Amino acid sequence: MNDSNFHPFSSPRFLRKRHVGLFKLFLSILFFAPIAFSNHAFAQNKNYYFDPLKGKDNNTGISPNKAFKNINILKRLHVQPGDSILLKSGEVFNSPLFFSGKGTISKPIVIGKYGGKARPYFKGDASELEMVHIYNSENIVLRDLEISNKGNVIRPHLSGLIVELYNYGIAQNITIENIFVHDVYGSLIKGEGNNDKDAGGGQAINIINLREGEHDSIPSCFDGLLIQDCYVKNCQRNGIMMWGNWARKYWFPSKHVIIRRNTVDGVPGDGIVPVACENPLVEYNVMKNSPATLPASEACDGIWPFSCDNAVIQYNIVSDHHSIVDGYGLDADYNCNNSLFQYNLTYNNDGGFLLLCNSGGWPLDYSVGTRGTVVRYNISINDGVRERKVQVKGGYFSPTIHITGPAQNSNIHHNLFYIKKKALEVMDKRLICSDDWHGYADSTYFSHNYIYTEELIFAFDSTKSTNNFFDANRYVGSIRSLSDAFEPYSGKFDSTLWYEKKDKNWKKLIDFLKGKKILLAGKEVPVLKIIGWAEK
Repeated sequence: MNDSNFHPFSSPRFLRKRHVGLFKLFLSILFFAPIAFSNHAFAQNKNYYFDPLKGKDNNTGISPNKAFKNINILKRLHVQPGDSILLKSGEVFNSPLFFSGKGTISKPIVIGKYGGKARPYFKGDASELEMVHIYNSENIVLRDLEISNKGNVIRPHLSGLIVELYNYGIAQNITIENIFVHDVYGSLIKGEGNNDKDAGGGQAINIINLREGEHDSIPSCFDGLLIQDCYVKNCQRNGIMMWGNWARKYWFPSKHVIIRRNTVDGVPGDGIVPVACENPLVEYNVMKNSPATLPASEACDGIWPFSCDNAVIQYNIVSDHHSIVDGYGLDADYNCNNSLFQYNLTYNNDGGFLLLCNSGGWPLDYSVGTRGTVVRYNISINDGVRERKVQVKGGYFSPTIHITGPAQNSNIHHNLFYIKKKALEVMDKRLICSDDWHGYADSTYFSHNYIYTEELIFAFDSTKSTNNFFDANRYVGSIRSLSDAFEPYSGKFDSTLWYEKKDKNWKKLIDFLKGKKILLAGKEVPVLKIIGWAEK
């Protein structure tokens, strides 16, 4: 070996060591770099903590023991997809929460609680128009909050929670769940075209994608809106409301809207109203105990779509709506195509079971009317029991079903009606009234409906409506009908009258009603007992 040509880094021994070292380095890169990258990505997802009692504004906010104090700090944080905004369980926040941000489908931004079971409480005094405001956001989950907003006097346009889009476009995937909204002391007067100083009805939960007027410069809508397991208690005027692109020439409907398993309790106005939606689903909700506190000029109902196509309203319960005007459990309202109401239970509502309406005279640019409504496999018990006069209609107006205006091609079939004796002789005793609202209904079908009545009632007051068709409607009791549209049944009002084993829709209704009881004539009675269900 020529020592003068030797170089230690070129020796076979070193080369072997070098190769081994490079191989180990390669393995370390191969196996450990992805983990390091993953940890880096995970570190980007932050939790921001807020504690109004023990937090401090000069804290980092990224751990429970370093929580922020003031919720307004949220406005200056750069919240990223996958981050969470966590509020101390059971603590009271007197300042409103305002948030605008975007998550992603795989990494939504979550606003919720930490440190216990109790909800964080946003307690307002009506000095702010809302206590929680989610603005121009998407891929958001809002959960586990308590909200109130009550001052010494009512305030128009007051809300508890607002989710708003303005000149935004399409917002995806917003979830609102397990929110408790109570004591929002808003105006009782809607405000559309009303010059009253208090006009501008209050809302517990208000979903907005259209500001005042017919359209915004950039139309907005929701694609994926879920409102579930929320509880609204003692708010005025309304419960869960939407407002969107209602005029048909600007119709930009929200899609994949689901409103389910919510309770609206002690709200005097409208309960749940999807607006400007395509295929909305409203199911398994309860509205109850609506006090008669609205002025006589204010109409309202339980659950109803407006400016929607193919709405499905199913498995809901609406009871004890005591509004002076309307006060129906369900409402098939105008500017809607193909609304479907099925498997619902309504009872003890002053106004009745169903309002099916269309305000005639609107140009098609604004309203398509009310077309193709289907009402099937529902139960109405002791509805239409108003004991006071209605100024706008005259008399004690409260038919069980009120059809008004030029609604077209409506189909009411396979429903059960249990009609108790009215408390006053002067009360409305009509099963159906079809009258004028800038026009009359045309092509309404009644078939396979089953009625029980404790006293003489009037089957159908058609006024000037046209093309009313009847088939296989049967009753137990006494009904006055001008034709054979309603057939007497000599047996009892029980399942032998109405149940058809091959019809799976009856089973769906029965399954929904199992275990449910209602207050009837001062006694709690199982619903299935009232309708005479016997297991087949």
